[in-house]
Amino acid sequence: MCFNLLSKIELKGENVKIYKRTILRMFFVIEIFIFAGVYFFGGNGFQYLNRLKGENQELYGQILDLKNEIAGLEKGISDWNSNDFYKEKIAREKLQMARKGDQIYFLDTKND
Repeated sequence: MCFNLLSKIELKGENVKIYKRTILRMFFVIEIFIFAGVYFFGGNGFQYLNRLKGENQELYGQILDLKNEIAGLEKGISDWNSNDFYKEKIAREKLQMARKGDQIYFLDTKND
């Protein structure tokens, strides 16, 4: 009789241990889901970092384009300073200037 009573008490203790272990496992699983949600969808999460990476690459492309444009402009400046023919070319094409005695032709670009 005494042995039977002790086994019931131990069984209750064993049930408590199993119950505690189950509760701890459930909290651990919930914690993993919360961590994964914050990691992927949080304010500074994985998706946010990927978006910033894409914006960063876009900005590097714009920087490269601007550097190429600057190089072209610097070449134009150096040509302007060193080449009189280039000055005349720019004056004729962009400023629509002409020398004395040049014949000027106007082209009608309308498609009438």
